[in-house]
Amino acid sequence: MIDTEVPKKNKSSFEKLVKVIRQRNYKKATEYTYLRYNLDFLLFADKPAEKVVTKDIEKYIEYLRKKKVSSSTIQINISSLKMFFEEVLDMNVFEDFRRPAREYKTPKVLNQKEISLLLETASESPRSHLLCALAYYAGLRVGEIIRLKWGQFDLSKKSIKVDSPIPTQNRTVLMDGELQKILKKFEKEVGTEKSSYLFPGKYQGTHLTSRNVERLVGDLAKYAGIKAQVTLFTLRHSRAIHQLAEGKSLEDIREFLGHKSLATTESYLPIRKNLRPQVRQKHIQDALKEIKKKYKY
Repeated sequence: MIDTEVPKKNKSSFEKLVKVIRQRNYKKATEYTYLRYNLDFLLFADKPAEKVVTKDIEKYIEYLRKKKVSSSTIQINISSLKMFFEEVLDMNVFEDFRRPAREYKTPKVLNQKEISLLLETASESPRSHLLCALAYYAGLRVGEIIRLKWGQFDLSKKSIKVDSPIPTQNRTVLMDGELQKILKKFEKEVGTEKSSYLFPGKYQGTHLTSRNVERLVGDLAKYAGIKAQVTLFTLRHSRAIHQLAEGKSLEDIREFLGHKSLATTESYLPIRKNLRPQVRQKHIQDALKEIKKKYKY
């Protein structure tokens, strides 16, 4: 629960929000976000929730922008407020509200030299080496990596059966030769048991947390002398771009990454959004040419 006191004039409406959220059995982090963002807004508006109008929400969004709050955080704020006012209080304050367009930033791509530096730095620890290799060579997401069990590897077929947190993203990924070497080195050090996690957590039956893994990768990048902020997604994204530079099609990359839609894969390219289909296709082709020129071996 949040530690800031709810203003007396909003206690009743806020209690309704808490009740609805608890009934929906949200994760603790989601519950905290919805309550925190709604309370922040109510403190800003300084009036009973029942008297809030569209103008109050517009002023609040402008306030967040001036504070340099990220586009994605503003979108979550709006979703939280919509849930409160529309679903809990049954108010139409969003009827004339124009939601700001989401801003997309093309993720950072590491070049081949930076990838080599990072993997070389990580190689001092078989565990760190394998974590980075699974993100880069297999294109796995952080949630997929930390949940990996030894039983998901088929060394005879040189493949990994990826059980994603999102069922539609389940897939089988073929292992790169370099990844196989790194896996075997790790296997020699820790041994294998089909039902056990590759990366066990602090307590029995648990796995490493995504937060710990991301911190580890960020530290490795600093040790390797890479100035950009690096996450496991940076490695996954870099691998996709490097494959495009090698001539792989967008459809091949879509299957490799486990994207349900080709549009998701296309969003990895540095192109403007909301273009007419014909113009968009030209932008995609131009982006692919630039990628081949910049990242091909």
